[in-house]
Amino acid sequence: MSSPAAVPTTPSLHTGESYQEKAWRKFREQPLVPIGTLVTCGALIMATVKMRRGDSQSLNNWLRVRVIAQGATIAAVCAGTYALGSTAGEETKQTRQLNEIQAHREARAGRDRKEFEDRLKAAERQWKETEGALSGRDSNTNVAKGDSASKALPSVQGQMPQSASSRSGASWWWFKWPWGGSSAS
Repeated sequence: MSSPAAVPTTPSLHTGESYQEKAWRKFREQPLVPIGTLVTCGALIMATVKMRRGDSQSLNNWLRVRVIAQGATIAAVCAGTYALGSTAGEETKQTRQLNEIQAHREARAGRDRKEFEDRLKAAERQWKETEGALSGRDSNTNVAKGDSASKALPSVQGQMPQSASSRSGASWWWFKWPWGGSSAS
């Protein structure tokens, strides 16, 4: 029984299949390549065993078997590559699904980007309208009240202790608004 660490099952980043699933799929696509690899390795192992025993005639036979098996494996790789290359024009079901998923993601990202830009433009428009309305109201109140009304109001900043007025945002009730007013006025 093999340990779980011996066969990694981490999914591939592109296809979502584990290494074991990918190995089985490749074995089904080109079964002669792994068989030829095993035969080549077996012949090489037998050649090393015969070399250690000193049996030179059998060593030469196993080395010849290794060369033949290695050549057959290379031929199987080339034939399989040619066969798969000739069917490369045909899209498989999995490839079509991946392309559809990718197109769906790109379309969704485009829609999300467009929605975000529209919300951002609307927020900027609203900010400009609010800013324009507040600056117009401030100028209208100064014109309506005149300078005498603004002089009649006590200055809160003058009454603040030096340490509190020198710090920006020293407390929550001394807040500067973006249009120039403060929360204390």
